[in-house]
Amino acid sequence: MQNLSRARVLSVLAGSAAAAGLPVRARAQNLVPVRVGASLDDGITPVLYGIHAGLYQQAGLDVQMQPAENGAALATAIAGGAIDIAKSSAMALISAHAHGVFFKMVAGGAEYDDNAPTTESCVLNDSPIKNLADFAGKTVAVNSLQSLEVLATDAAIDQSGGNPASVKYVEIPDVAMLGALEQGRADVAAITNPALAAALSSGQIRVIAPTYRGLGKRLLIASWFCTEQYAKNNPDVCKKFAAATRTATLYTNAHHAETVPILAAYSHLDPAVISRMNRLTSATSLNAAEIQPAIDAAAKYKFIPSAFPASDFFILSGV
Repeated sequence: MQNLSRARVLSVLAGSAAAAGLPVRARAQNLVPVRVGASLDDGITPVLYGIHAGLYQQAGLDVQMQPAENGAALATAIAGGAIDIAKSSAMALISAHAHGVFFKMVAGGAEYDDNAPTTESCVLNDSPIKNLADFAGKTVAVNSLQSLEVLATDAAIDQSGGNPASVKYVEIPDVAMLGALEQGRADVAAITNPALAAALSSGQIRVIAPTYRGLGKRLLIASWFCTEQYAKNNPDVCKKFAAATRTATLYTNAHHAETVPILAAYSHLDPAVISRMNRLTSATSLNAAEIQPAIDAAAKYKFIPSAFPASDFFILSGV
């Protein structure tokens, strides 16, 4: 992973931030460096804004973004001490905890909002599939076989009276989902933005249901986390990072249009695609009620041996 200091991030994004009317502040001395890793998707928008607006700097932190290709690279980096705080899917943290690796959630990340879903289960326009119960016996494409998409789909099929045990799941990257449907390699595809926006704009697919709805109308799907040891050694850093991220998130949740240039410049996504897709809502707090359903479903569908309290992930109160 490439280490991008705050100065480098600002140099990459200064023009876009200015165009969006966002503040870009000068570097201060005596800041605590925090190496933060994340994949380049909409989930990083609050932290990018926090860097631009000087929120972390005001908290005494020098956040250094380190982009990663995937979750596996991030897991390796954080386990090896190459980064301090990273963004991960909730399912990865649940699985790790169940196998004795006790990561701690520092701040809320992306959450599923039933009013603006960013991952949807789709089929070709001429597909005979009309509802979730029709998924029985079909092949469903997902990003990962050990994922919230699989858990939520199983739960939704159960709730609709179908048989989730009859469903076959195949692992396909988002950008290849439409092709998998067209080629008959999958009957249903759980597609996430920005690939979802692009696929829908093709006019070749239709949505059956938001993918995560089987686990509730609001669900934490990703969070910013650290190792248990880092949390013990750096409680003040974790608290400051969480507070600054919350302030940034309150802004970005309410200003999706204004943050298009920031995300586009850093991630190299097409601004037009970002503008027309449902933008992620990020959590402003860690709420056990938005995490426990996924833990319980993971135990029910044998992803993990048994359920555990979502509060096991928490290191901070009131954040």
